[in-house]
Amino acid sequence: MISSDTIKKLDKDKIFEMIGAQPEQLRRNYADSMQQDISEEDGSGIKNIVLAGMGGSALAANIIKNWLYDSLVVPFEVVRGYNLPDYIGPESLVILSSYSGNTEETLECYQQAIGQNARIAILSAGGKLTELAKAKNHMLLDLPTDFQPRLAVFAGLKALACLFEDMRLVATTDLRGQLINAADRLEKLKFAMSPDNASEGNTAMQMAEKIAGSVVVVYAGSTLGSAAYKWKININENGKQLAFYNTYPELSHNEFQGWVFPKDKQLVSIQLESGFDSAQMQKRMKITREILKDHGFEPIVVNAQGETKLDQLLSTILLGDYISAYVGILNGINPTPVELVEKLKKKLG
Repeated sequence: MISSDTIKKLDKDKIFEMIGAQPEQLRRNYADSMQQDISEEDGSGIKNIVLAGMGGSALAANIIKNWLYDSLVVPFEVVRGYNLPDYIGPESLVILSSYSGNTEETLECYQQAIGQNARIAILSAGGKLTELAKAKNHMLLDLPTDFQPRLAVFAGLKALACLFEDMRLVATTDLRGQLINAADRLEKLKFAMSPDNASEGNTAMQMAEKIAGSVVVVYAGSTLGSAAYKWKININENGKQLAFYNTYPELSHNEFQGWVFPKDKQLVSIQLESGFDSAQMQKRMKITREILKDHGFEPIVVNAQGETKLDQLLSTILLGDYISAYVGILNGINPTPVELVEKLKKKLG
């Protein structure tokens, strides 16, 4: 097991404290913190929603889509890049999401949203976007400061859920209550994964030891697709280690065949499984393991914990957060800084 002394030495920015603080983000009351109170009238006439964001700033939208896919009353698209779709107009709600408030792709999308006369909401912890929201009286959803963007995702999830419910853009009700209940359950789970639990029962540490130093491939069905993507991002950023992800059933139609070569695969595979995946999806995942076993696909299977789809999503995400931070420790580095990303941003200007 990883020693507490090693964690203290390397975790200079206290990433484990940030990870453990995430359930509390689900208790934030965005009805009080929004610049304006949001009502059903604000949602009247909206025919589509687009969220523009990069990296961790777009993750909350993915979680919303996995959680509330069947309840969204209008189409919801996530844009990761510089350009909004041409259909954006006065009946569109464009949400500009950037934790720093200074992401150049998202700022470009802001200008396009203005030019196309869309309704605008801003999700940020500061920077230029927050300044624009206050100056132009846009809807503003303030995120907590002093987190890494990838570890403020639960706050973004709560903000979007409140916005969608108050504007009646989802058919499901009491999203706030569901998220607060989920926070209570996560608080009970997190000790088993945290550095405070140095026992052999710390499955997060055990999994980190299995994947540290290897390329990681994470697979999931549609229920946990956003969790798989979060695992990939976290292993990249916290572990400073290559990781990739894909989802069923799409991977069965292409990537599945790619397991034939090379014969010697220097990687570790992980499969996230949920009881909320359809029976046919579960069958597909099981058969995939059987067919690809001779080609090196023997994944570490993670069975999502929780009685609801939301609980399974968030508990699986939290587990991945802890695992990826431990991977960083095992790789001998401080998990928090993302120096290559910052170097690129600096060179871009």
